[in-house]
Amino acid sequence: DAQRARAEGRSPVIEPGMQPAALTALLGLLLAGGAALGTYALLVPLIALQGLTAAGWFRLNGMWPARQGIALGFLGALAADVALLASDRAPGAILGTLGVWVLLSLVLQLRSHADPDERMYGLMATVAAAALAILAGGHLAADADAVTVGAGATAVAMVVRALPLPT
Repeated sequence: DAQRARAEGRSPVIEPGMQPAALTALLGLLLAGGAALGTYALLVPLIALQGLTAAGWFRLNGMWPARQGIALGFLGALAADVALLASDRAPGAILGTLGVWVLLSLVLQLRSHADPDERMYGLMATVAAAALAILAGGHLAADADAVTVGAGATAVAMVVRALPLPT
């Protein structure tokens, strides 16, 4: 439990294990394949990555479910994708979207009736989830070969990292 871990001074991050590593590897392979096929083929696994990133950040931090924060992060990612496609992959589209979504995250947390510590945890998790999901849109702005190599390497690294090591 994340709240108990925080109270004991431990990290609230939950160790994911092999199943999420396999899911990440599959998504990495889909991203690599999509990038090799073209921008619109990349868009499908990218949107899945952005949704999983927005939701997964809250899950890893033990703040599940956080529907408003997840929705805000995912909508920010979709807005960044649209802005990137509309601006012919201009990187400024990501920066503009990040700025707007940090402000929206702040407004969301200011409306919260939680105690101040929980509000601060919520603000940090919401901003981080939105930023990571939005920055994942950079796959659209990057060269297709770079996305293919990077996503493939990530797929391999996730599986290797999740393998149990002898002690």
